[in-house]
Amino acid sequence: MNRDALARLRDDPIDWRYKCFPAAEGVTPATVGKCGWNLLRGDLLLPALVLKESALAHNIDLMARYCERHGVSLAPHGKTTMSPELFERQLAAGAWGLTAATASQVRVYRALGVERIVLANELVEPAAVRFVAAELEADPALDFYCLVDSQQAVEAMTRALEGRAARPIQALVELGLPGGRTGCRSLEAAREVAAAVARSPVLTLAGVEGFEGIVHSDDLAADLARVDAFLDDLKELVAELGPAGHFDGREEAVVTVGGSAYFDRVVERLARPADFPVRVVLRSGCYLTHDSGYYDHLSPLGERGPDGERLEPALEAWGTVLSRPEPDRAILGLGKRDASHDIDLPLPLHASGREGLRDVRGSLALFDLNDQHAYLRLPQDDPLAVGDLVGCGISHPCTAFDKWRLIPVVDDEYTVIGAVHTFF
Repeated sequence: MNRDALARLRDDPIDWRYKCFPAAEGVTPATVGKCGWNLLRGDLLLPALVLKESALAHNIDLMARYCERHGVSLAPHGKTTMSPELFERQLAAGAWGLTAATASQVRVYRALGVERIVLANELVEPAAVRFVAAELEADPALDFYCLVDSQQAVEAMTRALEGRAARPIQALVELGLPGGRTGCRSLEAAREVAAAVARSPVLTLAGVEGFEGIVHSDDLAADLARVDAFLDDLKELVAELGPAGHFDGREEAVVTVGGSAYFDRVVERLARPADFPVRVVLRSGCYLTHDSGYYDHLSPLGERGPDGERLEPALEAWGTVLSRPEPDRAILGLGKRDASHDIDLPLPLHASGREGLRDVRGSLALFDLNDQHAYLRLPQDDPLAVGDLVGCGISHPCTAFDKWRLIPVVDDEYTVIGAVHTFF
């Protein structure tokens, strides 16, 4: 990581650019922990999204130990947070690299000094291809990978790099799911793409890739069977390409698959995918903060996992009770601009007021969300009053971080001890 860039961020004043932080002269992310600001005491400008430090530290450590125990590498998907401070912690905990979804995200990573990047997407736009080539030419230490799923993509990259003296771009053949997103729809198509990469003077085949995270229905058993079948196909593809000479000259082939929902299936099916050196790389990103909904239900280190250590939700969105216009309804100052809502509405966890901090799970529920307001249903005899605070868990953290440019980090008493930037 680029220490100078991180130092500049830590010394950047916290001012009007960053919502939820009170006005205070000379406060920076490096010094905000000295202010003694406490969310429950009313020191922040609500609504606020906060990160709980104890859960963050637990999740980083647990995932690092999980990967070490199972002999796999981790390149966390950075699009979840796009946070330099969190990237630094993930890499310090042993992450092999970082995953990106777009060329713009790769540009952020490079500005931060990230040296190993998996672009889990096709790279076909000429400007993006040229940008990557320039980075490879300027930095011999850069270890970059991208995906290809068609001969047309190979041809587009080859045209964009014509006449450039850059190092070859390392490509991963992507296998996809019928009816899914990108990726070759058959093993035969994947073989043809691998052959096209071999013919290109500007590409080199580094391995294979897949993404099983799009598998989701109301039938978990059927989903797991579909994921397993997909991983078995991926394993077959790896086993075919190696003996055919596609990875000759490489110390190892890279096989990367595994979002935040089914990475245990990846470990089970692909821990030893071939008889030649292979590095299996998980790309889980949401493990870092986990959630109180979608991933908590699906994760092998959540509800779906066996008894034992579990990931903990680190993100909470807090709003003030603005009105209680009807006995069974309250309106919170918290909305779509503050918390994720693409899969589930925020889930009320805590309330803080004259009754102190109390657990409200199961008794309070959000049933609608506007840009800046949340509709809360509650028992008529609940003591929740105007001015009280409600803290909500979120579902799918990827669409929560992008709403905040600077996020407070709090301890278990909700005192602000730090802050992290995001770059979306």
